[in-house]
Amino acid sequence: HGNQMRLGLMADAKANIMITVASIVFSITIANLDNEVMKWPLLTFATGSFFSLLFAIFAIIPKTDYPKDRHGDIDRSSPHFNPLFFGHFAHIDVDEFKEDYAEKLMTDDIVYDALAGDIYGQGKVLALSKYKFLKWSYMSFLWGMIGAIVIFLLRGPVGEFIYPYLIRGLDAFIDEMLFLLEGMKHLACQGTVQCRNG
Repeated sequence: HGNQMRLGLMADAKANIMITVASIVFSITIANLDNEVMKWPLLTFATGSFFSLLFAIFAIIPKTDYPKDRHGDIDRSSPHFNPLFFGHFAHIDVDEFKEDYAEKLMTDDIVYDALAGDIYGQGKVLALSKYKFLKWSYMSFLWGMIGAIVIFLLRGPVGEFIYPYLIRGLDAFIDEMLFLLEGMKHLACQGTVQCRNG
């Protein structure tokens, strides 16, 4: 239980770092978009930073869903209702909370069951929300940075050097695909009576 709490705190700290870094990078790149030489690399990096910022914010948004009945009220009889989770007990008044707390935590088995449900719920939020969005935040930032570097290199002297080879390679690839297509047409034609008679 303590380990999951530490993991949750670490995820929040990392998300806050990404929010700070992505905000600064986004602001700087947007402010310098008037530079014609760096426009496209900066725009690429700004896009990656924007999505990184967005996913980091999603990672720290608290999950406080609760089991609902058909009227949309909290369902205290649901097996998913946990009197130990603030997102659940915040939707009932204090007398109902005391009643649930006393009733559901009377025996050791029920206490263990409630604790196991609490640990499971925390782990699910960590795995399916916090760390998932944190990973997407890191990946967006990384791909934005890589994309900016690649675009910068391809637009400069490296691009001028590589461009003729890329064109020749693309021409060779297209020629091979056309040759392969002709061969497939010829093979398909051999299987038909009309082609063999013609």
